[in-house]
Amino acid sequence: MFLYGIISGLGAIYILLKIVGALLGEFLFEGIDGILFSANIWAIIISIVLGFVTIYLSAFISAKRASKVNPIELLRNSAEIKIKPNKLKVPKIIAKLFKTGGILAYKNLKRSKKKYRTTVISIAVSVCIFITMNTYITNMFDISSKYYKDQDYNIRISSGREEVDLKQFLTLDGIEKSFLQYQEEHSNYFRIYDKTKLEPNNPYEEYFEGEYVGIEFVGLDDETFKSYVKKIGGDYEKLKDQVILIDDYEYMERVGDKVIAETRRIYNYKEGEEIKGRYGNSGTKMVDDKPVEIFQNDKEISFKIGKITDTKPYGRENSYYYGGYIVLNVDRCQTVNFKLEYVSIQSDNPDLLEQKIVATNNNAYVRNLEREAKENKSMLLVIEIFLYGFIGVITLIGVTNIFNTITSNMELRQKEFAMLKSIGMTKKEFSRMINLETVFYGTKSLLYGIILGTGGTLLLYNAIKDNLKEFQWPIIATVLASVSVFILIFIIMKYSVRKINKQNTIETIRKDNI
Repeated sequence: MFLYGIISGLGAIYILLKIVGALLGEFLFEGIDGILFSANIWAIIISIVLGFVTIYLSAFISAKRASKVNPIELLRNSAEIKIKPNKLKVPKIIAKLFKTGGILAYKNLKRSKKKYRTTVISIAVSVCIFITMNTYITNMFDISSKYYKDQDYNIRISSGREEVDLKQFLTLDGIEKSFLQYQEEHSNYFRIYDKTKLEPNNPYEEYFEGEYVGIEFVGLDDETFKSYVKKIGGDYEKLKDQVILIDDYEYMERVGDKVIAETRRIYNYKEGEEIKGRYGNSGTKMVDDKPVEIFQNDKEISFKIGKITDTKPYGRENSYYYGGYIVLNVDRCQTVNFKLEYVSIQSDNPDLLEQKIVATNNNAYVRNLEREAKENKSMLLVIEIFLYGFIGVITLIGVTNIFNTITSNMELRQKEFAMLKSIGMTKKEFSRMINLETVFYGTKSLLYGIILGTGGTLLLYNAIKDNLKEFQWPIIATVLASVSVFILIFIIMKYSVRKINKQNTIETIRKDNI
């Protein structure tokens, strides 16, 4: 038995690794031979020990219990049924809805609680695991999709260890479109000293240093600026000599179990208004042994805000600066010193283009966003395969246990069923009674399983709630689990009932009397 279990376990692992390697090896095992199959001897030893301990305790407890029971009582199985009139009282709603069949089914379950306890626990545990794991997988894919959104480019290039002329890559073959993004040459920012322009109750105010608020410059070349203006629904001719302000942030507040999220603004500037501040090279000097910030070539400048948006420019979709961004056309701006920071490219073959870029200048830092997204999705798929594999194993164990328990219980009740048939219960009434028993203990199992599963999803939500807006009730997983449980139980019960219906009623009663 242990040998079969170990061989089956190792075989399942080997097949699973082969499937993962065949489906995802291209993304997961680049540069290596793949996952190495290796059996841990300690895992096998522990499994054998646990198996022996479980079997020994089960046999010991059962033998000890059997030794204390009178042989005649053991044959009649009367010790398993303890009748207490007050506990066998049937709720009026069951009697009204299901009539005699419902009354008998309800009383049968009350009389034989111990027989169905294992079945109820097995179903409840399986349902709990399925709901919790399904929620975990769903949340992981939701979090991933937030980061890897559809973008207008799939290659991003920046300088690596050394300064690189990024424009040299724009002549390579395989480029459909490109976007150039500039930053201020010395990473200086635009400083606003008028704090009346801050929106009230701004939670980011505590991060503002000194007497000013810093806004980061984002420069786009003329073609990229045109494309960006079109993307945000603006008019290029109107905005080409103006700036675009991005100052939104997501404000999140937890109220009980819910997270209220809304988009707010940092400033109260309006479109068409002038934004005034200072700009110069920042540095530090020591005053009384303390570093003090100073600015060289500092001057006051102003820009006219042509549009306010929450859509970030190419290459900045997933970045955030606490003071916001000013986006402008570098080809028409003479007051700010810019240098090329990123080149974003859309290619029909990003892998080939990446190779060409590295071959042209290996000092450039290249990000293949399409491959990153595929690798991330591949990893999530691997997690999904292993988690659903785990759910499948647990479910298989539960189904086997349920099948054995239900069929055994039905066989032990042969004499009871024979007596009911002998006093006039038809096959239709008998099947109805068994079906109602299925509904009753299936509902009870699902109730426990759904409560435990929902509790598990709440614990999971609390662990990763910073990446989620609010708690999602596992409705789909609960419906799937409920339907699957009832289908499974009805199939097993139908199988058992069919076996019982083939038996001769007189012979079954006579066998009991003998």
